[in-house]
Amino acid sequence: MPTSTQMKSKKNLHGILGVALLVCSEILMLKGIEPFASWFYYCAWWSYILIVDSLIYTIKKNSLIMNRGGEFLLMLFWSVFIWTFFEAVNLVLKNWYYVNVVAYRFIRWPGYAFAYATVLPGVFETTELLESLGVFKKSRVKPLSVNRYWIVGLLTLGIVSLGGVLLYPTYCFPLTWGFLIFLLEPINYLKGGTSILREWERGTLRKFYLLLLAGFICGALWEFWNFWAVTKWIYTVPFFEELKLFEMPILGFLGFPPFTVECYVFYNFISLFRYQRGWEEDTYGPNQGKRVKFPFAVGTFIAVSLFCLLTFSAMDEKTVNSYWPDVGELQMMRPEVLEYFASRGITTPHALLATIGSAQGKKELAQKCAISESEITQWVHLAQLSLVKGMGTRNAYVLTVIGVESFSDLAAQDPALLYDKLVTLAKEQLRPKGTAPPREAIVRLWVREARKKASNHQKVP
Repeated sequence: MPTSTQMKSKKNLHGILGVALLVCSEILMLKGIEPFASWFYYCAWWSYILIVDSLIYTIKKNSLIMNRGGEFLLMLFWSVFIWTFFEAVNLVLKNWYYVNVVAYRFIRWPGYAFAYATVLPGVFETTELLESLGVFKKSRVKPLSVNRYWIVGLLTLGIVSLGGVLLYPTYCFPLTWGFLIFLLEPINYLKGGTSILREWERGTLRKFYLLLLAGFICGALWEFWNFWAVTKWIYTVPFFEELKLFEMPILGFLGFPPFTVECYVFYNFISLFRYQRGWEEDTYGPNQGKRVKFPFAVGTFIAVSLFCLLTFSAMDEKTVNSYWPDVGELQMMRPEVLEYFASRGITTPHALLATIGSAQGKKELAQKCAISESEITQWVHLAQLSLVKGMGTRNAYVLTVIGVESFSDLAAQDPALLYDKLVTLAKEQLRPKGTAPPREAIVRLWVREARKKASNHQKVP
């Protein structure tokens, strides 16, 4: 039989797997190799979760995946639900949108779930790692005396915040990353569940501090890894469209710490319906013998799944702005040219530009396919246009209908007038099937990015 040391070594291999996956996906993403280029975010976050869990197990021989596996799997389900809830809120906020998304729904919707399943494990594993390292271990605060005024005040603040987000999203959108704390934390406290207020009563806010720090760390990683991915999100936050780090407005990073607290409070609220069983080491063990009644569990699963599917459908219409770019959708190429490109594996604008973006590439293609170099130059311009802020080939084609055929043309546009033209095209049903006109904020981002590219292009000798 293997020794205990050998068993531990074998059990803790998931950290090594995470490092290997992260390094490989980084290299392949930078080389533009699919599916790592488009699915890099997924690879990075699942790698991170494996690595952090392995570190936690190494430190204290007890981790979420290794010792609380059932809770980890359940957490994936609730993680999908919780982030989908915020996607539903974003249908009102319109603070972010997705580009270069998989075109096939049977892949796209599971892809949503696979990505959203990383949210809770990511922030909670980071919190537990910080706790294992002794961060904020000696922090103490003056004990709080929780009374009915605190409870009523927090609940009132939660209701007002939620109302502000839904009724005045342009000005109250920051409250999205806090209203659930105000609404659910008092309930967790009153029902005897895991509660930040109760910890405060005991003279400590260590968990609160750990969550805030974990949120900042995860937020930085979310934005860093999203920036390099092909399939990604882009922000259109009111008043903060210009000054950004990666794709996030600078002040937007302040939202990640309270968001992590919000996730913690939300999950603790869900735990109230599971006899207060939670994901943490001290809340996982109690009441393990008690099980939620089967009809209630099934009904919850169906309701949550239906909510997620309906939100996914609404996201496809309102939040997704472009799909995986396809050279065939550039609309300006003859069938025989497309066949030639397909035989060479040139299926995306990136690949097209890599092949014919240079003067030599244009010349070779012109000779092989008996095409004028001026016509090839049009393809190059259109391919470049489709890559502006993940615009995509369908949106790029629509722009050509109104005379915008290069990023230089786009840079010269007035965003408001261009948006009006795109809306008119949609009303006249001149857009490709299955596409909707972009929001005005997205058009502004396109024009701003095109102006940057045009400016950089002029600087190149």
